[in-house]
Amino acid sequence: MKKITALIIAFVMIISLAGCGAGNGSEPAGEATSDADGSGVTQAGGSDGTQPAGTEGKKILTVYFSSANTAAVDAVSSATPSVKNMGSTEYIAVYINSKVGGDIAKITPVKDYPESYNGTLDAAKAERDGDERPEFRNLDVSPEDYDVIFVGYPMWWYTLPMIMYTFFDTYDFSGKTIIPFNTHEGSGDGGTYNEIREFEPDATVYDGLAVRGGSAEKSDEDIDKWLAGLGY
Repeated sequence: MKKITALIIAFVMIISLAGCGAGNGSEPAGEATSDADGSGVTQAGGSDGTQPAGTEGKKILTVYFSSANTAAVDAVSSATPSVKNMGSTEYIAVYINSKVGGDIAKITPVKDYPESYNGTLDAAKAERDGDERPEFRNLDVSPEDYDVIFVGYPMWWYTLPMIMYTFFDTYDFSGKTIIPFNTHEGSGDGGTYNEIREFEPDATVYDGLAVRGGSAEKSDEDIDKWLAGLGY
């Protein structure tokens, strides 16, 4: 009888320990984490639930588009477009580059966008409705020469600016790691990270960082946390 009682107690203890191990409250890697302080930053891990491998020895490029590359506004992406005399997307790109190192390049359209907010708004809509591929000037570097490419852009009419379609049509990022980031005023990434995966099916495309354009100047700490989670 004592043996049977001992066996029952041992069995109960095993079941209890198994239950504790399964319910430790840990969050799966790669789960999206929204900001709780209203900073407008949404960040996430890798598309496959992992983080990028070690960055040592890898060539890194930060490349970005902002209408402020040719005008005084970062139209459509932000109600407060200018941050320290830069468009909000450019501000974040420069900050990321200062943290991760490597090179930085801007995507400059051949045809300048209008200087006024409404003018750029209308031009962006016309490009989207016409499924256009605006040309951009030759970059100072070749993005295909890099291992890790941070790609930044504003949300225009709930999607990528059409010049970004031109960018991904132009370069083959097979075997590369693409880490996107974007500014917005309420639409988050708008599904654009998945669009980039469709553009570059042979690249590793991670879920990125979405920042409200009007909060860009206050996003440094959130960017630091995001980069740290990516191993930078």
